[in-house]
Amino acid sequence: MKKYIICLSVAMIFTSLSGCKKFLDVESITALSGNKFWSTQADVESFTNNLYAQLWAKFSSAPFISSTGELRSGEILPSVDGNYNSNNTTSRVVYRSFGINDLKTVLVSGRAWTNLNFASITRWLEFYQVIQGSNIMYDKVDRGIPGMSDIDTKRYKAEAVFIRCFTYFYMVRLFGDVAYYTDAYHSDPIGRENFVSVLNKCIAELAASRNDLPWKYEDAAFNGFRANKGAAIDLLMNMNMWNAGFDQANKQNYYATTQLLGQEIVTSNAYSLVPLSRLPTVMEGGTEEGLFAFKQGVDFGTPNKNAFPGEILVAYPQKGNTAANGTYSNAYFRSSYINKIYNLDEDDRLASWFVNPTANDGIFSMKKFAGSLSSTGFPDWAIVMFRYADAVLLRAEAAAELGMDQEAVDMLNLVRDRAGATLFEIGSAENLKDAIFRERQREFIGEGYSFFDLVRTRKITDGNWTSNPLTLAQFNEGAWTWPIDASALTRNPFMTLNSYWL
Repeated sequence: MKKYIICLSVAMIFTSLSGCKKFLDVESITALSGNKFWSTQADVESFTNNLYAQLWAKFSSAPFISSTGELRSGEILPSVDGNYNSNNTTSRVVYRSFGINDLKTVLVSGRAWTNLNFASITRWLEFYQVIQGSNIMYDKVDRGIPGMSDIDTKRYKAEAVFIRCFTYFYMVRLFGDVAYYTDAYHSDPIGRENFVSVLNKCIAELAASRNDLPWKYEDAAFNGFRANKGAAIDLLMNMNMWNAGFDQANKQNYYATTQLLGQEIVTSNAYSLVPLSRLPTVMEGGTEEGLFAFKQGVDFGTPNKNAFPGEILVAYPQKGNTAANGTYSNAYFRSSYINKIYNLDEDDRLASWFVNPTANDGIFSMKKFAGSLSSTGFPDWAIVMFRYADAVLLRAEAAAELGMDQEAVDMLNLVRDRAGATLFEIGSAENLKDAIFRERQREFIGEGYSFFDLVRTRKITDGNWTSNPLTLAQFNEGAWTWPIDASALTRNPFMTLNSYWL
């Protein structure tokens, strides 16, 4: 299986996306093959760009972010308005299955929603192609590229580590235990490793190399779309906080590491929160708040519009050239959820980000994802993975867990002040830790954070925090994971699938 992955990896790595911004422009395989390849820095740059292109292809193969990080929280329902396109209603009704964690129904082929390609989420081969490519890149650059400076050599190696660790992190959140390796041209079959161990290895290697990444690139087109020090720090914070939820014996160490990382990124002044009115531009990527995103607007080729997190939650005029083809959103948040997380009198996000927020039907829409409409009638979205507000609130969460209440409140209030919300005060009737979690629900609504936050804090088992609670037994059995496609077993006697879904 690993030899099969290597062959596919090499083929996929050289598959470029055309017409995109210049940092995704790559040479063809014929120009990169033979003696020329790995002989210049331009070769390394092209290989690096194609690793991002592979990840983009995976995340755009389905409604990936909304399906994995939002729909499973149980707070989103499909629109079934009488004036809504009947074919779309039929296909989108599957969102109800996400809401009750019925992924087996989601994955049934031959149904109206098959074209949404949810099965792609269960296949991890493409992720391993990226990991294999990252391992090869690190090895080749480490051996030396003629004419490349020491600074650039370290930066490309750090970028390979970031891409590898990011990919492992996303796989862990989807599947739990995964097969872990970092050697180039790996060919021996191996089994799955405990995911806490995998993330600890990723934490160690990324911590050792992240200072070789820049805070900002000289070429502004790279900022927010290529690995940088802020993105590496936020990834480290996320990996530490994920492990804190599952490795209880060492959780204080994870919190302490996260707090220090958060302090570093905040005091760097390299990033900032944009004014609330500009938040839709953050969804397009490349702003001073963006840390890492995949950018491929619909004017740059023909990406799958369903892949963008906001697509299911917006209606005309936030998407669609005319009211006729975008009158209703495909889904909406439960009004009970909106009322629970937002104080209607003290949070500017409600008016700034929503149209008919408590409608409980398809006239609901999220201006948060409005963006600049392209010629096809869809906003020029990016797939945003990390933004600065995430680092700020993770620092707040870690500080609160460490009893550093004033620091936690200061970080919480950075986000609340931007939102025009009443500032939190120590001694408030609301528990500080709960207030920080609720702030994450408000701030990142629709962006794909919700389910993962519920899982890592185990609030997914508490009906006070979700309309779709798992029992503790279900949680421990792995009900929070995704099924793994049976192709993972091919020619690998050591591989197993997620038993909960068998």
